[in-house]
Amino acid sequence: MGKGFLNGSSRDDRALAYESPDRLKSMVAQKLPKDGIGIEGILQEFSDLIAKYSIAQFDDGYLAFPDSGNALPAMAADIFSKFLNQNLIAFSRSAPIATFIEIQLIEWLRQLIGHEHKDLDAIESLADVSGMVTTGGHMANHIAVLTALNTAFPNIKTEGLTSLNEKPVIILAGDISHYSFVTAAHHLGLGRDSIVSVASTGDYRTDARNVEEVLANPPKDTRPFMVVGIAGNAKTTQIDDIEELADVCEQHNTWLHIDACHGGSLLFSKKYRSMLKGIERADSVSIDPHKGLFMAYPLSFILFRRRGDLVVYTRYEEEVRDGSSWDLGFITPFYGSRGFESLKLYSTIKCFGIDGLAEIIDERQDLVLNMADVLKGNENICMLNDVEFYRMSFVYLPRGIREDITSRQLSMQQRTDIRDLIEEYTHRINEELYVDGRLILDEFKLSDLNNSTKLNLDGKMTVMSATLGNPNQSTEKIEQSFQLLFDKCQTYRKEYQLRYRKIVTENARSTTNKTGSYGPAGW
Repeated sequence: MGKGFLNGSSRDDRALAYESPDRLKSMVAQKLPKDGIGIEGILQEFSDLIAKYSIAQFDDGYLAFPDSGNALPAMAADIFSKFLNQNLIAFSRSAPIATFIEIQLIEWLRQLIGHEHKDLDAIESLADVSGMVTTGGHMANHIAVLTALNTAFPNIKTEGLTSLNEKPVIILAGDISHYSFVTAAHHLGLGRDSIVSVASTGDYRTDARNVEEVLANPPKDTRPFMVVGIAGNAKTTQIDDIEELADVCEQHNTWLHIDACHGGSLLFSKKYRSMLKGIERADSVSIDPHKGLFMAYPLSFILFRRRGDLVVYTRYEEEVRDGSSWDLGFITPFYGSRGFESLKLYSTIKCFGIDGLAEIIDERQDLVLNMADVLKGNENICMLNDVEFYRMSFVYLPRGIREDITSRQLSMQQRTDIRDLIEEYTHRINEELYVDGRLILDEFKLSDLNNSTKLNLDGKMTVMSATLGNPNQSTEKIEQSFQLLFDKCQTYRKEYQLRYRKIVTENARSTTNKTGSYGPAGW
C-alpha cells in the first residue's frame, strides 16, 4: 500500500485527490466502535480512505514545501525503528546501541557545521553531548531560546524569571523570522513583548546594522540575550550574512542562533556550502532533515557550539559529567520518552556518503535556478524575491500592468485596490490548482520589501510560492507543472486587465474577499 501511494495508483495519479473539508469530515465521522473491523478491515481503510486522500509531498506536481520524505534508506530506517521500539530517554534497559548512534550523528553534524568535533571514542560523558533530536524546527528553536536564556541568566534555574531585574529580550527580523520564536517567548513565560523586531533588508535578510543599533542601545530595563539569524527564511529562503551577524554578536557578547531549518541541507553541499559561511560561529544552530534532506517526519536537530550547554537541564550533574550514565533523558528539556528518529539520517548518510549527498544537493540547487528562470520568464508572473535557495514567491501581475503602474500617478486608494485585485486572482488561481490536484503551490502573506509590484505599499499581501525539495524532479517535469499555472493565469488575463482598467480610469473600488494563509510559512 505504501508503494501504491508512492507510485500514485492509490491517489488518482495526482499530488492530491481533493475533497472539501466537510466531505472529509463526513468520511471520518463515526461513533466510538463497539465491534472491531479486524486487521483486514483496517488494511482496507488504509487503502480506500487514508492513502487515497493523503497529500503526496514527493509528487512531481507538489511544489509547496520541501518536505519530500522520499529517501529510501530513511524510509527503511523509519519502518525498522518502529519494530525496534527503542526509547532514547535512557541507555540501560532502554536504548543501548541507539544512544551511541545518536551521539555519533550529532558529532557528524558538528563536523559539517564547522564546530569542534570528536571521534565517538573520545566522548567521555553526557556533558560532551552538544545537540539533540527534536520533532521539528519549532521545538528546536524553543530549546535554543531556553538554553540561551539559561546561559545569560543562570540563576533562573533555581530562582525563576521573577528574580531578574532586567527583562530578557530576543532580537530578530520580524518580517522574515519563523513564528516559533514569538511562540517560544509566550510558552517560556517571557511574554511576546520580549521580542524586539528589527527591519529586514529589501532582499529579505536580517539587517545586521539594525541589530547592532539595538544591541548598542537596547530598550530601557531590558537585556538582549539572543539574536536570531536565518539561513533560509520560511518565505523566500534568503540566507542572512552570518559572518556580519557573528561579528556584531561577538562585539556585544550576545548569543547568536542560526535558524537553518531550511538552509541546513546546504551543509552537505560542496558547490553551495559557502552560502552558509560563518555558521560555525553561531552559538546554536537548528536544522530540519525533514526539510530538504528527504527524511520522513519528524526529524530535526538543535546543535550547540559549546559542549556542556545541555548540562543545565539535569538534576544529576555528577552523573552527567563523570560518565557513569549515558541516559540522554538527563539533558533533554521538554522530552521524556522519544523514539529512534535519528536512525533515518544516520542510515541516509551511511547509504549515500557525504560525497553522494553533496551530488544530490548540488544537482537539486542547479535545478532550482533553472526553475526560477522558467517562472521569471513568464509575463504573467511577478517574482517578489531573487531566488537564492529553493523557494520562490510570486503573484499574478502581468508585466504590462506593472509597467502601466509605474507610468501613472496613482492615489493610495487606487494602489490599495490594485493590491486587493492582485491578491484575489493570486488566491483564486492557486486554489483552483490545489483543488485540481495536479499542481500544489504554497500560499501565505508576504511583504513586498523590494517593491516588485511597483505599488509602494507597506503591509503583507497574498502570494503563491514554489519550492523544490524533491531531488527526483527534472526540468521537464517542472516545466509541465508550471504550464498548468501559466495556462490558468492566461484564462483570467482579459478579466483581470478589465478590472485593473476600471480601478485606474474610473476609480472603481475593488470588492475582493480577504484571503488567508495556508501553513506555517504564513503564521
